[in-house]
Amino acid sequence: MWNSGASVSYINSHVEPNSLGKCAEYVRRAVEAGGVTIRIPPPRIGNSASACDYGPSFELVGFKSIYAHTGTGPTDTAIIPGQQMGDVVVIQPIAGHPHGHIALFNGTNWVSDFVQLRGFYPGPQYRNVKPAYALYRYTDNADTNSKSTDKKKTIKIVWPIPSNKRGSEFGNQEEILSHLDGESTGLYMIGRNGMWHGGIHITNATTPWCALSGKAASEVIDFPVAFKGDQAVRCMVDGEVVAYRICKDYLTLGWETGPLNFSGSFVLVKHYIQPGEKEASGLHFYTLYMHLAPYSAYNTNSTEKKWTVQDPLSAYDPEWVMTASTNNKSISESYRKGTMPKGAIVEWDKTDSNLHTVAFNKREYGLVTFVGFTEEALKKGKKTSLKPGLQYWMLVDKNNIVPGTDGIAQPSWWRQLLPPAKDVMKFDQVICPTPYPISASDPVGHMGYYQVPKDGGYEARYQVHIECMSMDDNLERFLTNPEKVGEKSPLYLKYSPSLILFKKDVTTGTFSKDTKVTTRPGILPLSQVTTEADKLTKQEYWQLRPENSYVPKGQTEPQLLSQYDLAKLGFRTEIAEPLSFDYLDGKKQPTGFFRNIIESLHGAAKDDARTSHALVKHNYQRLLDKIDSGAADYSSMEYWRAIHNPDYRDVIQKTIVKHPSDWYFKKDDAIWQPFLNALKKEAPEWKKYSEEFLDKMAWMQDVTTEKLGPSLWHMHPIAFLNNFLLSSISTEEARVRAFMRMIRVCEGTTGEEGYERLFGGESFIRDYHKTFTTHPQIKITRKNKKTGKKYISSAAGAYQVMGYTWDDRSMVFWRKEYGITDFTPESQDLLCVIILKEKVRDNALDMIIQGKIKEAIENSCSYEWASLPPARHNQPIKSLSECLRVYSEFFKEEIEGKTDLHIKNGFLNGF
Repeated sequence: MWNSGASVSYINSHVEPNSLGKCAEYVRRAVEAGGVTIRIPPPRIGNSASACDYGPSFELVGFKSIYAHTGTGPTDTAIIPGQQMGDVVVIQPIAGHPHGHIALFNGTNWVSDFVQLRGFYPGPQYRNVKPAYALYRYTDNADTNSKSTDKKKTIKIVWPIPSNKRGSEFGNQEEILSHLDGESTGLYMIGRNGMWHGGIHITNATTPWCALSGKAASEVIDFPVAFKGDQAVRCMVDGEVVAYRICKDYLTLGWETGPLNFSGSFVLVKHYIQPGEKEASGLHFYTLYMHLAPYSAYNTNSTEKKWTVQDPLSAYDPEWVMTASTNNKSISESYRKGTMPKGAIVEWDKTDSNLHTVAFNKREYGLVTFVGFTEEALKKGKKTSLKPGLQYWMLVDKNNIVPGTDGIAQPSWWRQLLPPAKDVMKFDQVICPTPYPISASDPVGHMGYYQVPKDGGYEARYQVHIECMSMDDNLERFLTNPEKVGEKSPLYLKYSPSLILFKKDVTTGTFSKDTKVTTRPGILPLSQVTTEADKLTKQEYWQLRPENSYVPKGQTEPQLLSQYDLAKLGFRTEIAEPLSFDYLDGKKQPTGFFRNIIESLHGAAKDDARTSHALVKHNYQRLLDKIDSGAADYSSMEYWRAIHNPDYRDVIQKTIVKHPSDWYFKKDDAIWQPFLNALKKEAPEWKKYSEEFLDKMAWMQDVTTEKLGPSLWHMHPIAFLNNFLLSSISTEEARVRAFMRMIRVCEGTTGEEGYERLFGGESFIRDYHKTFTTHPQIKITRKNKKTGKKYISSAAGAYQVMGYTWDDRSMVFWRKEYGITDFTPESQDLLCVIILKEKVRDNALDMIIQGKIKEAIENSCSYEWASLPPARHNQPIKSLSECLRVYSEFFKEEIEGKTDLHIKNGFLNGF
């Protein structure tokens, strides 16, 4: 056995003030002080062993490599994921340091022969290069801990669709739900036809960029302009594929006006989340993606190695690879041969390491062969100076290229099913492969074509049906957050009715009790709740904006809630055991489950203090009375509208229902008989269609490898999974956002009014009656009081963009490429990112993404913005220390989800 405490105590007491270059000796002796003997590896240079060679020696005494970085791609330079006291890191050599490095973690810092305050890499050269390393942990000691650690599982979660055709993300749950408010069909719980609906529909009505036209003759009639599949529907959660059905083409169903097409393809993904240390806080669940475009909608050839370029990219001579590790734009430009346009077709073998490299900026480049253009690109007149048949280096990461020659991203989970895979893709049947991983944001497919019957015809659309469901008996306990995970880092503030409120005296800065109390319950994101202190007592108060009052901090009310406190955040369960899937037939009053939902909505309406909604509770009470009366005949649509009242949609979206699945039962099962028997007499053509549909679409009983059905817990996929989003943006995006806000501070354009500010401080809207339709092109003359020099400038907006910059040919090109058609705040933000990438020296965007903020300011952006140090334009500037301080504050805010920018989260995906 190894005593990690003894080793840590030894190294803490023997550490030197500064490095002596003896990391291996100090760490070896410290580890041996814990009760094991470490074999000294044979020397590779001179007479001493190298630190980088100690890995096998640690493995001989019971250590195990539990984490490794290959030396390519991004990695943190301070913290290793999951690091624990007693862990040892072995780092490979870099230029000038041929022995590599080794260090022991004492629970606070990494220690070698000195305390490494900046992280596990021992110095700036290591942090710049980020060489490969391995993290070792003693397995005997770690056995007990690692079992619980391995089970503890947090997972990445994304929205199923991007917010536009460029792939930008929705900023938050409210944005995507507002977007989906445009859907008229397929709402959660009860569909427009009055029947149970356990998921949601997303269609071309709101999200045309995720639709993909196939090869059915009727598609050309229904949609003369084909949908191109600009973006894919994404897997929402890290998990594994456990079942699928890939239809080779559309399925057809008979109808009175002729056969109707629809897509029957689906993929079922299994997930597990465990926020706490024990299984009591864990949950197994699934996401289902149904009606995906069929195989025939994609131009597929598994042996082909051709790719389509998605964005204009610089193309470099094959010799460029020798300078790829050099951060020197002038050298790189000397090898530049031209631009690979959007729509270009290239040939590239992703598996050939000779055709792949990682440059200084940690971006991936491929040596591709230029082939030509897609048909779409040729129609648009795309041209390039590059020669077909010649090889060029260009970016190949971040979806800059997609497989195939039609520019459409194929479902990523297909790759595991292509030869020589053990489980090769099979068509038109339910398949349960050996489970294999799929990541959040991976393409699961595109919306499939769907002709929905109606009397005398049909409605055509493209859609995906998404469900989130679980068979886990632990679900109700999971909602209570049994381990109180996140208690010390709450995200929400919840208050109850009748809570005493306080008011502020703005003249004295003091607080006193108000005569008012809270009139209804409320939940607020803590990031949006401001705190103020009483100048006299120093007591802090939260401002409750919905109540226009304050409440003191440190009391039992309001409650502070973690993102995992789902029950307290309003999530509740219902168990339904219906005799039929048809709830609103217009004849028999919907008691039981449906009545319970109306009762919940009635409760929410009673808590609503808005005078404009005073009558809503009475309407819900009227419906409850009508249901209880058992009266025959009612308006199904009235009941449906009552369920889907947008003012109380969170009541529905936070209701988790254990309900029989319509994917489980077949046409002869008892639960379908009330619905089918009613059609037999009244609408025989509908009965025939429905039975045929059930025969072709039921799939759950065929998934024999999973315990599914007949009843499952159903959750609203957006509302439920939103609670587990770890961070709305990446570190890289937070850096860019913070940098943009720092520019605005230096330029004097903070706040909403900054987006309309002209050089000198006036507003082009208020003072010149312009609008955000385009750059205002107003020239302002100002005189420097100290020097007497006159300045004439057309700078405008948050980033003080010059009129000539807006009209510059290259900027016009980039504005068109990124879809900037106006000068609105969001467009200004996006334009700033383009300037950082395409206009300023040395691609400042890459510097910022890598965290090289000082370099980006002084060596790049100071040439573009006169207010940045080191004062290249003889104008007033902010000091570098001030810029870095402001940047750091904004970076922290952006990570916490606080921002005053208009650009959508995920915008970096487009760059």
